[in-house]
Amino acid sequence: MPAAPAPAIATLARPHFAIGRDCEGHWIAVEIHGRGGGYFRSLDDALHYARAEVGASGAGAVTVSDQPLALRLS
Repeated sequence: MPAAPAPAIATLARPHFAIGRDCEGHWIAVEIHGRGGGYFRSLDDALHYARAEVGASGAGAVTVSDQPLALRLS
């Protein structure tokens, strides 16, 4: 019986979000594997979203960046 194909690495990785401002000063949360994100009114809103996405076991999976971030919508 042939072995089952290995799942893609991106599907195995837990979500990890970076939060910061884009070059225009908007708050954004970006999932580092490109699987999610959004624009938010405040840092608190971005943190709430990211923490909800990573779940209760996501300790350390949300970081705040002091460098400008970009959210790709394609």
